[in-house]
Amino acid sequence: MTRSFIPSTLQIATFAVLLFMALPNLLILVISFNSAATLAFPPSGVSLKWYVNVFSTPSFAVGLRQSLLLAATSCVISMVLGVLASLAIVRFRFFGRQAASVFVMAPLFVPEIVMGIAMLLWANTVLFISNTTVLVVLHALIVLPYVVRLVVANLQGMDPNLESAAMLLGARPHQAFLHVTLPLLGKGLLGAAVFAIVMSFHNFTATMFLVGNRPTLPVAAYQYIRTENDPTVAALSTLMMLGGVLAVYLMEKWIGLERLVR
Repeated sequence: MTRSFIPSTLQIATFAVLLFMALPNLLILVISFNSAATLAFPPSGVSLKWYVNVFSTPSFAVGLRQSLLLAATSCVISMVLGVLASLAIVRFRFFGRQAASVFVMAPLFVPEIVMGIAMLLWANTVLFISNTTVLVVLHALIVLPYVVRLVVANLQGMDPNLESAAMLLGARPHQAFLHVTLPLLGKGLLGAAVFAIVMSFHNFTATMFLVGNRPTLPVAAYQYIRTENDPTVAALSTLMMLGGVLAVYLMEKWIGLERLVR
């Protein structure tokens, strides 16, 4: 047997750390199949009834629609703002450029609970604004740094001479951007959109302060577990984890994760 088949100490340690980090999710997966109406490990039997209960609970259906609407809307807004901000940061040199870059990335450094409270205070001072509108603004701010990071990385890896060549051939700046730059950013934009949707869909900490009578899916799960102790929430969490894993797998298959930050 060659040495390439013998795991090194570093490989074993890395696998052990990854397994330790994944252990809570694996426990949730196992508990979701428990036949007893309790969040207990080990399970007393195997049953799929809690997965059926997920789809028959009205609050989860409302939360799913609200989360999808919120994720899609905040994704569109963050993509538009993120592309514009990324172009300004990469292509232009102006006073306060570094400050603008830090300001855009600021939501990464502010605890989400603080952002949620701040948005709640802001909403209370603005008349005629709905909870959904405030949530869209909040989620757009939360996912904007991820969009900017990916788009900036892709812009920095592009050859700006391609856009200049298009303009030398007669294309106007906006035409060069639409027909040259934007197609080259296609995979990066797709990856940024997937990240934005996943981050928005799973957000709970900041969202919980602003939900009204139509909670998002993570908030609906929290409200459910406050009154019920059955594994329905474990089943819901497993489905949400599988959705995230599927999104990452498709990104790796179609785009390649290593290409997103080049």
